[in-house]
Amino acid sequence: MVGAGISTSAGIPDFRSPGTGLYSNLQSYNLPYPEAIFEIGFFKKHPEPFFALARELYPGQFKPTVCHYFMRLLQDKGLLLRCYTQNIDTLERVAGLDPELLVEAHGTFFTSHCLRPSCRQPYGLAWMRGRGGSGDPPEWLRGCSSLCCYKGVTAERIFSSLVPKCEKCQGLVKPDIVFFGENLPSRFFALLESDFEKVDLLLIMGTSLQVQPFASLISRVPTNTPRLLINKEKTGQSDPLMSLMGFGGMDFDSDKAYRDVAWLGDCDSGCLALAELLGWKEDLEELVRREHAAIDAKGEDKDGADPQKHREDKDEGDPRKSLGDKVKTQRDPEKSLGNTEKTQSDPKKSLGGKAKAQNDPEKPWEGSEDPPHSTGGATQN
Repeated sequence: MVGAGISTSAGIPDFRSPGTGLYSNLQSYNLPYPEAIFEIGFFKKHPEPFFALARELYPGQFKPTVCHYFMRLLQDKGLLLRCYTQNIDTLERVAGLDPELLVEAHGTFFTSHCLRPSCRQPYGLAWMRGRGGSGDPPEWLRGCSSLCCYKGVTAERIFSSLVPKCEKCQGLVKPDIVFFGENLPSRFFALLESDFEKVDLLLIMGTSLQVQPFASLISRVPTNTPRLLINKEKTGQSDPLMSLMGFGGMDFDSDKAYRDVAWLGDCDSGCLALAELLGWKEDLEELVRREHAAIDAKGEDKDGADPQKHREDKDEGDPRKSLGDKVKTQRDPEKSLGNTEKTQSDPKKSLGGKAKAQNDPEKPWEGSEDPPHSTGGATQN
């Protein structure tokens, strides 16, 4: 189960982190309240703010993170039952996860549809981005009074200023992400019943577990299944109201705690630490280097010398440097699962033990989780 925290190191903001989250930086859109930008009723009347924001989040500008490739490694080793993601950034797909092993609980930018019930014409990612062959404008731009400005202007720039319309009926076209007021994809409900009863280990990464029904999935695994949270803060803990609703939370610290473990830190460092314990660290680092190099090469072939082909953190452009920094963080015994001797000798930090999390005060149900459509569903992790 993953949320926005696994994508922040790629340069994609989460939602609720004070100062850096999306909800803290929407003043320029003149919204009645931040969440309105992802409400279906507001979108149908005022789609412009969403499409302006979409330009900043749209797939093709970001590389998958170490955390994404850790899930890819689990898949390649035959250990990934399913990845349930709150994220809409498609980075799980870019990292090479098999779509059959992926449940995009809050939808995706990968496909779009006309909103008119009588039409529902589907569109793909290339169409929505406006990248046609031979430099021609996309169908939804033809006839635009500003078409004379098309040449030499990037698709992203045009995308930020115009609202895509259906080629068949001129209705509004919306990416297939789940807005507030919309139902989750049927695939989510179809698979969760059988998937979660089979789980041997539940990994929860980069999510504050604030958005339902996604957050309730943690209670669907068998009672003897260990649950490992890799996050910047403890979350998903038991809450009296949620207990009344039948959703049992995480228990890291009580005398009755027996299966929940919280590793506190950024998700990339947590995945590197776990990979080291498994003897996979070199495999993971090599996979990241190889895949990032392939993405860079593909971008150069596609975009030439376009300086904006990727929006990266300062270190993200150099996978070796980035991974080196992560390994450095991982070696901190206060934040690392990589210290096998310490882990084995301290039952409070083993999967069978009590999971006391590193001197961090409990902050249940806080974080930077995303909305039910989420650019990820979660925190600043």
